[in-house]
Formats: sequence, structure tokens, C-alpha cells
Amino acid sequence: MSGIERVFREGGLHQVVELLAVPARSGLYLTRGRIRRLAGEMGLRPGIQGRARMLENLFREAGLEGRAVELLDRLDGEAAAMIGRCREWSRACPPARGAWKEWVSRARQLRRHLREAKRAARRLQSSSS
Repeated sequence: MSGIERVFREGGLHQVVELLAVPARSGLYLTRGRIRRLAGEMGLRPGIQGRARMLENLFREAGLEGRAVELLDRLDGEAAAMIGRCREWSRACPPARGAWKEWVSRARQLRRHLREAKRAARRLQSSSS
């Protein structure tokens, strides 16, 4: 079982945001500015801390507002965009292709688990309605 899969299956919110905050583990690089923009696009407040804490606040706010699926969808979009950037960087610098291939692999795996999390969040929303 990979680290991403283990976190999504066995971890809690804290472990998921810690994973998302470490680009080498998740294949996704979210700056504090990008986290703030994501929050702003959703009308939520991430707070002013480190990236992991900001993400945790964003997840909590989204959950309280019944918008966890939307947040997961936006993070999935961020991962898809990261894959595109890594492919561009691979074409621009062929000697680094191997490193970017690993990032793409992790980002793809992250996207699979984000989609599973979205399905689970939808089920929770429909069962609580």
C-alpha cells in the first residue's frame, strides 16, 4: 500500500492535510497563496498559518458549510493542473523527465483517492439529507 493510499484509508483529517502539504509525498504543490485563493473562490477562510494548518481550516470550513465535495473537486483540479505542468517541464528539460514522471505518478494516485473521497462525501451528504 502506498503512502497516499494509507493516509486516505487509515488517516484522519490531520494526516490528509499533512500529506497534501508535502509536495514530494502528494505530487501536488499548494502555496499559501493558492490555498488562500481556493478559500476565497469558495467564500471560506483558511486562516493565516502554515500550509497544513490552512488546509485543515479550509477542510473544516468546507465541511461545516456542506461543501466538502466542492473542495475535493477543486483539489482534484489542482492535481490535474500539476500533472500538466510536470509534463511541460519534462518536455522543456528532458534530463529531469524521470523526476517529473514520479511527481505525475503521485499526483495521479492522489487524484484517484480524491475522487474516492468525493464519492464518500456525496454518500454522506445524501444520507444526512
